[in-house]
Amino acid sequence: MAIFAFLPPVPPFLFSALVVSSLASKALHIGLHFHSLPFLYLVLYSPTLILPELLIISFVRLFLQFPTPESRLQWISTCLGGLLSLITWGASSIQFGFFMQTGAEVAWAASNSFLSDPAAMKILLSGISTVSAAATVLGLVAWLIHAHLYNLTGIVLQGFRDLMIGAFKARRNILSVPRKSWIASVDIRSARRIALLVSALISLLFLELSRPSIPYDHLSGALPLTLLDAFTKKSSTLEGCRNPAKPFPLWPVEKTSLVDGWSRASWLPQDPPPGFSRWAMSPQQRAEKDNPSYYLCGDDENAFFNPKADPLKISNLDGDIYEPLQKAFQEHSVEINNIVLLTLESGRKEMFPMQQGTPMFDALIASHKEKKKEAAIDRLVKMTPIAQMLTGEYATDSKGEKVDLSEANWQDPAEEGMGGLNVRGALTGSSLTFKSILGSHCGVHPLPVDLLEESMLEIYQPCLPQLLELFNQKKMPKTIEARANNSHTSEALQNQWKSVFMQSITDDYDRQDILDENMGFKHKVVKKTMNAFRSKYKPKGEEINYFGYAETELKPYVRDLFYEAANNKTRVFLSHVTSTTHHPWGTPKSFDKEKYMGSEGAANHDLMNNYLNAARFVDNWLGDIMNLLDETGIANSTLVVIVGDHGQAFGEDNKDMTGTYENGHISNFRVPLVFRHPHMPRIDITANATALAIIPTILDMLVQSQSIDKSDSEIAAALLPEYQGQSLIRPFISSIKEEPPHDHDSQIKNPDEIEVRAPHKNHHGPHTRYVWNFGLINAGGSMISVTAAGTPYRLVLPLREGFEYVFTHLGKDPGELRPTNSWTLSQLINEVLSEYGKDAAEWLEEAEKVGIWWTNEQRRIWGYREA
Repeated sequence: MAIFAFLPPVPPFLFSALVVSSLASKALHIGLHFHSLPFLYLVLYSPTLILPELLIISFVRLFLQFPTPESRLQWISTCLGGLLSLITWGASSIQFGFFMQTGAEVAWAASNSFLSDPAAMKILLSGISTVSAAATVLGLVAWLIHAHLYNLTGIVLQGFRDLMIGAFKARRNILSVPRKSWIASVDIRSARRIALLVSALISLLFLELSRPSIPYDHLSGALPLTLLDAFTKKSSTLEGCRNPAKPFPLWPVEKTSLVDGWSRASWLPQDPPPGFSRWAMSPQQRAEKDNPSYYLCGDDENAFFNPKADPLKISNLDGDIYEPLQKAFQEHSVEINNIVLLTLESGRKEMFPMQQGTPMFDALIASHKEKKKEAAIDRLVKMTPIAQMLTGEYATDSKGEKVDLSEANWQDPAEEGMGGLNVRGALTGSSLTFKSILGSHCGVHPLPVDLLEESMLEIYQPCLPQLLELFNQKKMPKTIEARANNSHTSEALQNQWKSVFMQSITDDYDRQDILDENMGFKHKVVKKTMNAFRSKYKPKGEEINYFGYAETELKPYVRDLFYEAANNKTRVFLSHVTSTTHHPWGTPKSFDKEKYMGSEGAANHDLMNNYLNAARFVDNWLGDIMNLLDETGIANSTLVVIVGDHGQAFGEDNKDMTGTYENGHISNFRVPLVFRHPHMPRIDITANATALAIIPTILDMLVQSQSIDKSDSEIAAALLPEYQGQSLIRPFISSIKEEPPHDHDSQIKNPDEIEVRAPHKNHHGPHTRYVWNFGLINAGGSMISVTAAGTPYRLVLPLREGFEYVFTHLGKDPGELRPTNSWTLSQLINEVLSEYGKDAAEWLEEAEKVGIWWTNEQRRIWGYREA
């Protein structure tokens, strides 16, 4: 029983755990924002920031008394106080554990989505070791001081009580003895104490009322009260009617009609597949739909997405095709019977391929001692040989010589100068995987809210599987028989498309399975189909992370699909998402890891080293896929599109924050974008494009290469202008100068409706229209990244309180090592004006307006509102 002598009494220990946890949490909360807070203001308002904790501590201390067997009420209050203490201890441990993993703080408002998702819980549980470590440290500190802290706070509270009772007695004496002097009846010492207390309370109240709401309201949040955000419902789909579009803030936009689009298109079959309701139904038919996202407010046709009225859309379809591509298309040397779309999880452009000359590469080499740097360079540049061949970006070693790729598991059979399009400068539309996939698969911007709410709504553009299904519906058996007699129509063009989705992990996370179905995938291979009793190929390896297996387990499924296409039974569209490069970056035990990181610097190089090895594993897997295309004989008739879903920030990029969650660092947004075909000329494209360009480029390629028949070409040509992205087989247009429409009064009757914060701008004269790019920052509803093609500026725009504005000049600071942060836009503009000049400050003003407008417009287009 001697061991129990070391255990503290329960109420004092629980109270001490509450005090230590709440104050430590507040210190972390303020410390994460310390760099952006004026020091004098922080000192001045610090009493108001700690006031909620002091009130909670006092409240719980009154509850946590030593209960006696006779006092049932005291038992209840002690249990309640103990529960609050345990909750605070646990929440603070989670905050510190999350901080140790990512450098960020937990957003409790978004946690309810994770807590309700079993697959997401595995992500949270992956950090249980750091949470346990934090809980142990907090508990140890609480144990060391529990007795003194409990007694001290008891004495303080009793002193307040005695002071109040003394004041009450003095007041009673004044009232009961009117003939005596009231001054003589009051204890002078108590009066002074009361006066000081009242003065302190008045001062505190004045500071509370006078302090700026931003950021101090956010900083004053206290555990366990902030946990209530996790249990509040934040959103719902739209019910009743959809509001019309708001005026664009920078210039008037010409009003156009959707009536022609509502009338049935000549190419649309009688029963079109999902995704085409915008063309198929009249407003009256829409109102009869069960899905509330169809509803209109009256007959206002502007309530739905209209590409012709989109002020952010810039089309390049009138431009000429790149001359080498035009020649290849005219010579009919480019045949596209199959499409493979590969999405690289956490696929950073700096690693596709890994080569010298990027901020990331320099940071990796800096982890090595000087005498080992040459060997480190030679090892790193050989890490992704397949990516070098697919992009045509060949790396050089420490001696400046081209890297020998002869040991790679695939060798590019394409002739010199051939291989397709390689885009430099591409950015993701979201650092949450399946929000970014909406751009590559459907050509739409994601919804700026947390997690996959899009899965519960109608996608406002047809996705690629739905487009291909539309082609299929136009090829009814009689039509195929008739076309068989047409010598100008090849047998391959008569085959129907088969859209298949594959990934070696679960699709249960955050309603992905529902989204896959909504995008039009009727066939898929995922973890549960691989593990099914009747699965054709059982996994042979172990699960490598909390989601599932390594990509190589899919190899027999991919081979069968490619042979199906090779036997001229079907035209294949394969969408495959890799997963090994997702945290925790596990690889199969049979995979030999390399030591890419050195020992210099303070960052956790083990995490980066695991990620680099996972990237090498995926590069080898891409080689396997390319070999399967060669093996089955369909490589020369297959377009392979490769895109990253988002990047992955590490301590080598940003010492303050790692990962993607609520981290707006540029390393989470630069991604590769490649259109590989062995018979297309190699063309390097520098453009700030996004995955929105993928569907327009594919459709344009199919039409120009005559890889679809006349009927399908008419459909593709009609749909091309409907998408927001540009076709990358034509020169990318970053911006245009144009005059405002003459009939803008038809849309904006009152010019005052447009708020113009920059009076020096003439928004009714000629203006420059940029291609604005937007990127949601994981989990999607807190911040967005705003850039404009052709400009070096970038804004991280907060959508909720508690997040800062961040401006960077990527031309001068490509690695975002010196961002400019501020809690308010006006302060940020002043700092940017001082450091970067008038042009940057004006761009910042416009970027904020466009970002806010775009956020509201996306919610409207998707038929979504917050509750």
